[in-house]
Amino acid sequence: MKNVLLLALTGWRENLRSRFFLLSVAFAGVFLYMSLLLGVLAVEQEVRVLYDFGLGFIELMGLAGALYGAVTIILHEMETKTIYLILTRPVSRGEYLLGRFLGLMLSVLASMVLMAVFHLAILAAKGWRWTDPYALAFLGAYLKVFVTSALATFLAVFSSSALTAGVLAAVGWTLGHFLPEIRFLVQRASVLAAAPLAALSWIVPDLQLYNLRDRAALEAPLWWWFAYAALYSAVWLVLGRSLFRRKEF
Repeated sequence: MKNVLLLALTGWRENLRSRFFLLSVAFAGVFLYMSLLLGVLAVEQEVRVLYDFGLGFIELMGLAGALYGAVTIILHEMETKTIYLILTRPVSRGEYLLGRFLGLMLSVLASMVLMAVFHLAILAAKGWRWTDPYALAFLGAYLKVFVTSALATFLAVFSSSALTAGVLAAVGWTLGHFLPEIRFLVQRASVLAAAPLAALSWIVPDLQLYNLRDRAALEAPLWWWFAYAALYSAVWLVLGRSLFRRKEF
């Protein structure tokens, strides 16, 4: 675990200095400010518009940064051969993969927290009072990004193509919001027609679990959120580790 933590902290510092993460935070700040203009259009629901738009945009920007990092960091170090500088030390490939992933997640969390602070400042200026659902909604948004990034990390190792991995992970994130509908179709369709959808339902993450606006998500206990995210992410990281150990570079 010492090697994993060192790699995670090193990756965290490197990611925070990267131009993409700095631009994503600045870009999010500008658009959160623009949400003020959207709020003006909804005179009676201004605070609600600012609340929903801000949280949604924080999740999207966190997802963009996470997917970019997940599909480029390891592949870039493989292409530039800088990965040898790490693996020549007593560091296994599994430790390297997990350390880079955790470092990326720390970076994404830092950027999302920074955007949330700016968002809360805007809401406070409009008279909004802090409520627990904001913290839960933010946690749900981060866990969505977390599990999708684990899938993206596996896809990056599997395909060795940043573009392919990024697109497939984005598709997985989109389908994850419609997983209840996919399961409903599986129950209604014939066995042959439902087979691909049934397989898909086991691959994509159940992101509706983290949607506070869904009544079912509100009824789910908090520990289940963490348990599902940890289990889902662990499966894809273990599979990614198996592929990564067989790669030649």
